[in-house]
Amino acid sequence: MIYEGKSEEGLFKGSVLSTPGFGFVGNIIFDTHFMARGRIGRLIQVVTSNPTCIGVGIGEDCGVVLKGDGVAEIVGTGQVIIVDGGSIGHSNIMNIKPGEPIAVENVRIHSLVDGYRYDFKKRGVLTPPS
Repeated sequence: MIYEGKSEEGLFKGSVLSTPGFGFVGNIIFDTHFMARGRIGRLIQVVTSNPTCIGVGIGEDCGVVLKGDGVAEIVGTGQVIIVDGGSIGHSNIMNIKPGEPIAVENVRIHSLVDGYRYDFKKRGVLTPPS
C-alpha cells in the first residue's frame, strides 16, 4: 500500500513510501485518486522496486471487483490503470542513490474501463464480449 509520495517526484528513488497494507490480497499494489492526481510515476516506482507485484491505479468514479479466481472486473465510469513489472528487463533502481531518477524498461501498462477484466494469475486483459 502506498502511503506517501508526491506525484511529480514519482520516478525519483525513495520519493514514494509503501507498506505491506492490510493483507487482503497478495502481490497487488493499489493507488487511489490515480487519474486526477497524476500518480503513474508513483506506481511505476513501487512496481519497479517490487516487480513480482502488479500495480492498480484506481481513478475517480471507478472500482475494481476482485473475485476469488484472481480475475478483477472494472466498474464505473472512470478508468483503472494496470502497471505490470513482470517483464522488466533492466532497471537502475538498485544502483542509484535516493533522489536520483529511475530508469526502467519493459513496464507493461494497461488502461481499462467499465466491463473490462484483468486476470492477475495470467497477467492479462480480458475484453468484454462483443
